[in-house]
Amino acid sequence: MIAEFSPAAILAGVALVLTTALALHLRQSSGGVAYLRRLMTGGLLALPGAIVIYLSFASGGFFPDASAFVALVLIVVLVLWATLADDPFAAVSGWLALAVGALALYTAWTLASALWSHAPARALIEANRALVYLLTLVLFGCLGRTSARLGWMLRGVTAAMVVVCLAGLLTRLLPEVFPTVVDYRTERLSHPLTYWNTLGLMAALAGIFCLHLTTSLAERAAVRVLAAGALPIVCSALFFTFSRGAIVAGMVGAMLYLVLGRPRGLVTGLLAVVPVSAVAVASAYRADELASAYATAAKAVQQGQGAALVVGACVLGAVLLRALMLVVDARLLRLSLRPELRRRAATLAWGVGILSALTLAVALDIPERIADRSASFADRTNTLREPDDPRDRLGSASSNGRIEHWLVGIRGYQRAEIHGVGAGSYGLLWAQERAETLATVPVKDAHSLYVESLAELGVVGFILIVAALSIILLALAPLRRGADRAVYAALFAGAFTWAIHAGVDWDWEMPAVTAWVFALGGMALAHRADRPSAGGPGRSARIAVGLAAIVMAVGPGLLLLSENRLDHAVVAYERGDCDQAIENAGAAISAVDIRPEPYEVIGFCQSRRGFHRLAAEALGRAVEFDPDNWEFHYGLAVVRGLGGMDARSATSEAQRLNPFDPVVLDLVARVKHRDESRRVLAFRQLRQGLSAVR
Repeated sequence: MIAEFSPAAILAGVALVLTTALALHLRQSSGGVAYLRRLMTGGLLALPGAIVIYLSFASGGFFPDASAFVALVLIVVLVLWATLADDPFAAVSGWLALAVGALALYTAWTLASALWSHAPARALIEANRALVYLLTLVLFGCLGRTSARLGWMLRGVTAAMVVVCLAGLLTRLLPEVFPTVVDYRTERLSHPLTYWNTLGLMAALAGIFCLHLTTSLAERAAVRVLAAGALPIVCSALFFTFSRGAIVAGMVGAMLYLVLGRPRGLVTGLLAVVPVSAVAVASAYRADELASAYATAAKAVQQGQGAALVVGACVLGAVLLRALMLVVDARLLRLSLRPELRRRAATLAWGVGILSALTLAVALDIPERIADRSASFADRTNTLREPDDPRDRLGSASSNGRIEHWLVGIRGYQRAEIHGVGAGSYGLLWAQERAETLATVPVKDAHSLYVESLAELGVVGFILIVAALSIILLALAPLRRGADRAVYAALFAGAFTWAIHAGVDWDWEMPAVTAWVFALGGMALAHRADRPSAGGPGRSARIAVGLAAIVMAVGPGLLLLSENRLDHAVVAYERGDCDQAIENAGAAISAVDIRPEPYEVIGFCQSRRGFHRLAAEALGRAVEFDPDNWEFHYGLAVVRGLGGMDARSATSEAQRLNPFDPVVLDLVARVKHRDESRRVLAFRQLRQGLSAVR
């Protein structure tokens, strides 16, 4: 029934069906079309920022429903653009076509991996996420490039990231005013993205972009002042994530921007923001109770209020200092040097900078420090035990298990070098290949886009994703950009920061920090908007594009409905309402019948009711749709054991797929009871749960 569908699904579906017909009707009025085209262009420029905010408050877009909804929105917008624009594809350049082709092949290869992984739902979910990035690249590549459009998109994305960082910071400094529920690693700031390293990356990116906006004299005075005021906020939020990778990546990105961008307001901007941002971070560092698992205790609340006052004062100070520096900016704008003098000044600056860097490196013994840190990172025995004080982790160079994650990924690649083990299967690979000492460490992602691509999609998938990202980075490179050099330097520094951080974490699975790369990259790859048009497609071609978009929307739409019903089924199961749980699980199966999780819900519910054979049938279906998932074999063994049926085969398979997990070993011990009554009693002592659903 429609009443059972989510409001988002209803809205997206109705909009998709009506969009093409409505837009074609509006084309009959040239004035109406012109107005709508201007309105749509403005909306498109704001869309990347809106996507960042929506996905950030939807767990970063990690779960399938958020990505599916964004895919539907992008399809609707693409239909509008293809229908209303005079020549909707005039801006498509050869380089854009190459990037789109590589990413489209990557998406198709991801979906096709179900053929050899035998886990079609995993492939569908991963392909849906890649589809979001593909649609983003296509949409903004079609828009047409201008300096003004790039600038507005960058400002929108930056503003959105600052809002997210501010929202997270407020929950840490003022938890009594902005309470949140965090079940894991409460000492590390993760709201609203739910993962501290992702929030750290977003804060690092926001810092790079704010640094550009406050130092570029091409920006309006108000933008320079507001960007300065935002930096103490994002720096404090970055600190409270205690994310070493994000901090290092952010520092690299900021230095890269300063070297490549060389903004004319560099001195005035840095003088305004560096001291006050340092004070804000120092205040956050001194609030030791906020850096603990008891950040909502009375003493922590008191410290948070004090830190909030300091950060607020730093924001005000940065705004005032930057406003005062506007006088100097005005003089710098009037300052004009002859080309020869500019070249000499640039050469002198480079020389002084390189000499200073070398002197500093020798004085601080930086080469030896880097060598020691590298050795510490590469030492697999140097595991980072979470300290009582999270601030202490900032001084550690441990890989924190990353090397083990990568080695498992490489072993997966060696299993199937060409096509990999299948999209979304790294977590299953980890369960099989991890060391016995890591048997209780659950890992779903390889913590590296590049290693995970090799493991799951083989050399083919790796080449395709690296090709797409390389083309985008080249398009953003600040080479021969003239007056736009600083803007491109900021975008390149941000994209490069994302690219290196994606090599050590699972940023690809968090569209909130990834989608902007394809939006701005698509714009940079496009032809200029003022390029002469060769004439737009006819009515039939526009209708064909609309119909193709509707077909493309089927996958995300059904996935959105399935995930919505599955969520309701899990909630109903957890509160003991098996009637509602089975009904919702059935609805999830009706939407996407290849997903194993709804069958698991039904199986556990039937077992709870005492219908163990029906439960075994349902769990058997779950195994059929994800045969390498040890959790479904485990569930099948449990329900068979509870029903007095033979559970040895399912138990053996669970142990093969996860040989060292204590939960599986406990199951093996229960199966060994020779007496059937004792064996059933042993199984009844097991705590049933939906291990594979979440």
